[in-house]
Amino acid sequence: MPAEKIFAAAALSFFGLALAPFPGQKIPGILVPVNPEQNVLVGGDALALFFDKLRDLAATGKGQVAILHVGDSHVEAGYYPAAVRGGLQQKFGDAGRGIVRPSILGVLPKKWIRSVEIRQDVKALRLWAGLKEEEAGSGFNAVVVYHDKGLDYYNFEVLDPSNRVLGKVTARRPLEWPGAQGVQVSRVELPETLRSIVLRAAKDPKTTLQRYAQMYGISLENGRSGVIYHSFGIIGANCDSFAKSAFFHRQLEYVQPDLVIVSLGTNDGSTPYFKKDEFTARLDSLLQKIREICPHSAILLTTAPDSYFPRQRRRTAMPNTNMASEREAILELAALRHCAVWDLYSVMGGDGSMAIWRESALANLDNIHFTKEGYERQGRLLFEALMKGYGSDAPPRSR
Repeated sequence: MPAEKIFAAAALSFFGLALAPFPGQKIPGILVPVNPEQNVLVGGDALALFFDKLRDLAATGKGQVAILHVGDSHVEAGYYPAAVRGGLQQKFGDAGRGIVRPSILGVLPKKWIRSVEIRQDVKALRLWAGLKEEEAGSGFNAVVVYHDKGLDYYNFEVLDPSNRVLGKVTARRPLEWPGAQGVQVSRVELPETLRSIVLRAAKDPKTTLQRYAQMYGISLENGRSGVIYHSFGIIGANCDSFAKSAFFHRQLEYVQPDLVIVSLGTNDGSTPYFKKDEFTARLDSLLQKIREICPHSAILLTTAPDSYFPRQRRRTAMPNTNMASEREAILELAALRHCAVWDLYSVMGGDGSMAIWRESALANLDNIHFTKEGYERQGRLLFEALMKGYGSDAPPRSR
């Protein structure tokens, strides 16, 4: 499967289902050993221009600041980036939910378990896109669709919940050059502010070539001033998943974020064959690609949390010592490439701290993923670290 197609894979795995708390866990409430003095940005000066834009936004109440947060299943769960987004938008204004990746509809019909969900009926592909109530905010009046284009791809219709057609997304067009990746970005302005929409595959009567309906993600926007926070997580993703993805490149070109947050490493380091230098090279390739496409974007790396290797045939889970080595690699590379770092590994307690988070009902029994409360705790901590770097009383830097 080509790297870019991983964005279209909308299936829940065991690890996706593990994001719900297990019944046997305690009610979250035990304090975990988070040292407030460690909850700061390392190399925060790399975000100076980003913080300047936030200060200008706070001073004038005009304009937008765009953030793109990419990562693995920790980001895909939605709770972690939602906590960061909530804090920023409460302080600086809500400019929209931003990009979200489609996920499959779960076992609880009629309830949103993800920000964007997919269902397929027998006769036509219908993509239900909506917001969780706690994320709905002020709604959206524009939708940007990332989809495949070409003569053999279906178009899409954008409908409101009552099935009234609000706009169309055209995919039936030839590629610009032989071998080009067929990733198209289409924007549809809505006549009113909504909290949910329906994307429906639409057959073009002028051709019989259409065979595929492919959508990689959507961006829900409201056009207001404030922070727009795009988040895109993929279950099982590693550095190569983004560095080699044509879709991610197209996404970066369109969004041109003021800040890119990269939360990867759990899957890169969850193998006995992990090598620090190879991980550094893969991450560096991703950073160089971001800088090539978005030379003015600030970059914030987050270290991967502490974790354990899966039990497999062992009776007890083994601590994943690769995470400490990864942390060193991220800090060293960030200093070389002028990126900031939020050291989640150290903030949560370092080696062995996953066990404490699990006993505190903030992490799951797989010793890799966290509960809803655990992810929200991380998001609040990252927001606090960002605000420490921002400095509420600091004036804009002279340019």
